Amino acid sequence: MAAALDFATVQPRRLLEWREEDGRSVLLRPRLRSMRLARWVGRHGGDPYYRIRLDEVGTLVWDACDGQTSLAEIMALMRARFGDRVEPADQRLARFVRKMLKGKMLAIDG
Repeated sequence: MAAALDFATVQPRRLLEWREEDGRSVLLRPRLRSMRLARWVGRHGGDPYYRIRLDEVGTLVWDACDGQTSLAEIMALMRARFGDRVEPADQRLARFVRKMLKGKMLAIDG
């Protein structure tokens, strides 16, 4: 079973590049581990990235994952912006962060 996230102290940080499209974050996950191969693919008309399009809640969370903002602060931002639409906010945030950690899109230092 996965360890519980300490919302007061955990400060996730982003590991991927991203772009903003239509007010939402689009994560750019490399298709290939080698940047050399990715550049070759890019030069030959291929897209070297998987594009992961986040919804408005995911965008708010992603933007807040700066390595300095705690999960408790992120949850407060979610509730302030979206109200009851994000409840249960703690479970929703924990699920998002765990998925991003598993996919090596976020990291937690310390």
